[in-house]
Amino acid sequence: MITKCYEKDFDENHEAYTLSPDDIGMHDDGWIVTGAVIEDYYEWVNSFEAVHPVYGRVWGDFEDEVYADSEEGFAHFFENHTPYKWDYWDI
Repeated sequence: MITKCYEKDFDENHEAYTLSPDDIGMHDDGWIVTGAVIEDYYEWVNSFEAVHPVYGRVWGDFEDEVYADSEEGFAHFFENHTPYKWDYWDI
């Protein structure tokens, strides 16, 4: 198992770093993603779980910690479901 940390691996300018609601569901790339959509003028997903028949599981919150069964699985998920950077002050 691997762990990615927001402050070490993703944070550049203390921006929000979240999945899109469009990432929730079954995808042609094999990932099935679940998570709660948060709405406050804008919609986003913090906590999520993603499962793939080949790459295993990726789960967590990109603004805290994200875990993956393998580096390869994380890379595949990240390539196909890259989080969005935005500013919470915009809402």
